[in-house]
Amino acid sequence: MQAKFLIAMAHVALFTLFSSAAVAQNGFLVEGAHPTGAGLSPTSGGSLSSSNSLTAAPVTGQAAFQFRSAAASSPNQAVMQTGHNRVYQRLVDGDCKGGKCSGKDCCPATYHFRAYGEYLYLRARDVEVPYAVESNLSIAPNVNPPIQTSPIALVDQDYSSGFRAGLALVLDDRTELAATYTWFESSADHHIIRNPSQPIVQILPMVWHPSTQTAITGTVEASANADIDFDLIDLDLRRVLVQSCQTDLFGSVGVRYGRLEQGFEAHFFDGPTRDPLDAGVMTNIDFEGIGLKLGLDGDYYATRLPVMGYMKGAISLLAGEFNASYQQFAVEQPTPEVNTAWSAGRIVPTFDLEVGGGFYSPNGHLRATVGYAYSVWANMVKTDDWIHGVQGNMFRNMDDAITFDGLVLRVEGRF
Repeated sequence: MQAKFLIAMAHVALFTLFSSAAVAQNGFLVEGAHPTGAGLSPTSGGSLSSSNSLTAAPVTGQAAFQFRSAAASSPNQAVMQTGHNRVYQRLVDGDCKGGKCSGKDCCPATYHFRAYGEYLYLRARDVEVPYAVESNLSIAPNVNPPIQTSPIALVDQDYSSGFRAGLALVLDDRTELAATYTWFESSADHHIIRNPSQPIVQILPMVWHPSTQTAITGTVEASANADIDFDLIDLDLRRVLVQSCQTDLFGSVGVRYGRLEQGFEAHFFDGPTRDPLDAGVMTNIDFEGIGLKLGLDGDYYATRLPVMGYMKGAISLLAGEFNASYQQFAVEQPTPEVNTAWSAGRIVPTFDLEVGGGFYSPNGHLRATVGYAYSVWANMVKTDDWIHGVQGNMFRNMDDAITFDGLVLRVEGRF
C-alpha cells in the first residue's frame, strides 16, 4: 500500500514538473511576470513579489521570454489564453492608480530641450524719492523745517515692461541644465509749479545739501526723473524630486549674476527759461554681484481639461559691490559745488515667488501661462537713503529693500 502511494506521489510530481514546463513553453505568465505586448508598457504589470519579472513578446505560437528588472506601479492584470494566442486585459481604468506615473499615457511627454520666453509687466516699489514741496518760508531751504503748503512732490515708479528668455538642455531623464536672462527697465518723471496766486510761496528743494551757501530761493518750478533697471543671468541645474500623473516637483541649484542700477536727477528753475545752468542734483547707485541660487518649483496638471497651475520660488545670495555718487550744481555754475561718492561691498539676498496657471497642449510640447510674481532685493542702498546720508553726513543704516511685483506671461516649447 505504501509502495502504491509513493508511486502515485511520484506520478504527481512528474506531472507537475512537465506542466510547469508546458506553461513556460506556451506563454502563461506566472506571478511576477511582466507583460509588454498589446499596448502595455514594461512598467505596467501587476503586484510583484520579486524585483525581477518576465517580459512576454506579443506573438502567436511559441513565446520567447527574458528576465528584466521592472517596478510594479499599477494593479493586477488578468492574463487569458486561447490556444497559443495570449490576451492581456487590464482590470483598472488607466495607469494612474494611486497617482503614480507608470504608463506612456500618464507620464509627461519626453523632450530633449525646452525654450521659453516671458513678458514682464512689473512695478518697482519702495523706491520713491521726495524732491520738493511748496512752502511759505522765504528763507534758504533746510535751515528750518519747511511749512508745507502743497502735497510733497515725489517721483515714483509705475508699471513697466521687461522680458525673460531661456533655454534648458536635458542631461538625463531627471535632470536638465537651464540658462535664463532677465531684463527690466523703469523710468518715471514728475514736476511741480508754484501757485501764482501766492507770490510769497516758493518751491523748496528736499534733495539739496543744507550747508551750501548757494542754496536757491524763489524757485517757481521743479522737475525730477528717476530710473531703475536690473539684469539677471541664471545658470541652474534642475532635477525632478517628485513626479506623478498630475504633479511635478523640481529642485534646482545654480549661480546667479545680478546688476541693479538707480539713477536720479532733479532740476530747480527760478524762471520760465529753464536755463541748463539752473540748480540741480544728480545721483547714481550701481550694484553688481554674483552668488549661489537655490530654487523649488512645482506644476499641477488637470486630467479632464488641458489646464495647469504652477508655483515657483528661489533665493540667492549675491556677493558684490555698491558704487554711489552725488553731485549738486549751483545756479549758473558748470562744475558741481558738491561732488562725493561712496563704495562698499555687500551680500544682497534676493527672494522670488511666482504663482499662476495656464494651458498645455495634449502632447505636452507647448504651454502658455500667466502668473503674478514678487521679487525682493534686500540689504540695498536706495536713492532716498543715499541723499539723506549726504545731507546729514551719515552713511550708516543704508540697508533697505527694493521690491518688484507684477504680471508674467510665458510661452514655452518642449522639443
